[in-house]
Amino acid sequence: MKINNVFDDEFRRKVCLALKYTSSLLNRMVNKLRRYFFLTSDQRKETSILQNFYLALDWVDKNANDKSGIKVFADSVNAYPEVTGYYIPTLLNWGERKRTIEFATWLLSIQNSDGSWSDPEGKTPYTFDTGQILKGLFAVLPFIPEAERAIRKGCDWILTLIEPSGRITTPDKSEWALPNGNIVSENIHLYTLEPLRKASIIFNEPRYEEAVQRALAYYLKIEDLTDFNTLAHFHAYVLEALVDLGYPEIAAKGMVEIERLQRSDGSIPAYPDVKWVCSTAIAQYAVVWYKLGNRTPAKKALDYLCRLQNNSGGFYGSYGRGAHYFQDKEISWAVKYFLDAYYWHIRTAFDEEVSIFPETIELEDGRVQAVVEGLGNIDGLKILDAACGKGRFSRTLYDLYPTAEFWGVDISDAMLRCVPPSIKTMQGSLLNLPFTDDSFDRVFSVEALEHSVNPEVAIQELCRVLKKGGRMVIIDKNEQSKGALQVESWERWFSKEEVETWLSRECIDVRSEFVSYADKTRPDGLFIAWYGTKRS
Repeated sequence: MKINNVFDDEFRRKVCLALKYTSSLLNRMVNKLRRYFFLTSDQRKETSILQNFYLALDWVDKNANDKSGIKVFADSVNAYPEVTGYYIPTLLNWGERKRTIEFATWLLSIQNSDGSWSDPEGKTPYTFDTGQILKGLFAVLPFIPEAERAIRKGCDWILTLIEPSGRITTPDKSEWALPNGNIVSENIHLYTLEPLRKASIIFNEPRYEEAVQRALAYYLKIEDLTDFNTLAHFHAYVLEALVDLGYPEIAAKGMVEIERLQRSDGSIPAYPDVKWVCSTAIAQYAVVWYKLGNRTPAKKALDYLCRLQNNSGGFYGSYGRGAHYFQDKEISWAVKYFLDAYYWHIRTAFDEEVSIFPETIELEDGRVQAVVEGLGNIDGLKILDAACGKGRFSRTLYDLYPTAEFWGVDISDAMLRCVPPSIKTMQGSLLNLPFTDDSFDRVFSVEALEHSVNPEVAIQELCRVLKKGGRMVIIDKNEQSKGALQVESWERWFSKEEVETWLSRECIDVRSEFVSYADKTRPDGLFIAWYGTKRS
């Protein structure tokens, strides 16, 4: 009898715990559903895109080889040098600095003695592949200066493949075959010219720009240059290259047919006369549309990709009846361009809404006062306004400290065009600040962390560019006030403790307080200011 009572008590305890856990789980599910269904249809789509973005990053994490590069396919062994190269700028935009350094280090180790890079088997060098790797090495050059020698060698090798006429050749085309006897168009070599132009500017080497101009003169004479007469993936390479090289109006002509062919669900055929789709191409076309400022078809394409994405986070090369472009392989470059499309989706959102952001702010505003107090005397110091918008905080601080050197960084080019000339500007984001380590005496960021998608990494970046002993101020919104304002789907608000924890990894004297704003004389709990000093 005693044993049974003990058993019954233990049984009842477990049942109670199970019921308690089930109740808690149900409550969380109900709250999540409630939040979801109170969103508008557009907001629900945006939330879905954010989830797809995290899935894509997970795919990269699972398919990056240790101490080398990104795999060719999800189930392959070899890393793909070309794709690893142009993954680097993509991952830097999302704060994946450590991984990009690993990728770049591997690429430097496998460069051929003539300056070229070869295919995944290491057999044959390709001009196109070398150009994409150079894009990656340029992206990491500020923090891997030894990459300069490899970049110069790579650029010099490409020069040997540009004929006097401007036609860009390649040593081998054995991997360029397409079904039905077709072959990849040489026009994709336009996508290799951007690193040559960068080399000309950064290294002060006019011969690189001369080669770019010669090649452009050759390709721009081709009558069907922008015609959709090849696999969409390769067609999109040409159009994006034209945008990046300063010919958006020519690219836009090519996109007219793509917009005409885009279906109501956002999909785009892999060829003009087929029904199946190429996943990479849809992402690439979205990028081109975003860069051209045409966000409506771009967003339709991005929404379609989200529905296409596999549960793994990856994408097969193609989908649909008759598909024959890696239709049963999750290709690494599809994920790269999906991540690019989402980056441009966010970046251009601020360009589109630039008119609603104010250019000035009163000195008496509690947020300004918090920045002034947190930074202290900044006479003669170098200051970073990270995600500066139109520079309204720096503009006000400059009036107080005209001897300070102010820099503003923002993801939006349209915002930066509104920044006053007294503030130096560069395009960038909180996840990828375009400066070397320990560049600034003081750093501040107001109402920007909330937009960073990965705020923990954003704080690491802010700390990275701050000098040892330098002060930092971050002002953003309190998570307990969420719902007080309509926000973008990727926007996140914070608790005091959360940001303090992240700051404490790099800073001392970390503290936070509620601050007032606008015409409010007292804090109402919406804004929090965090302060810290980088460890010496």
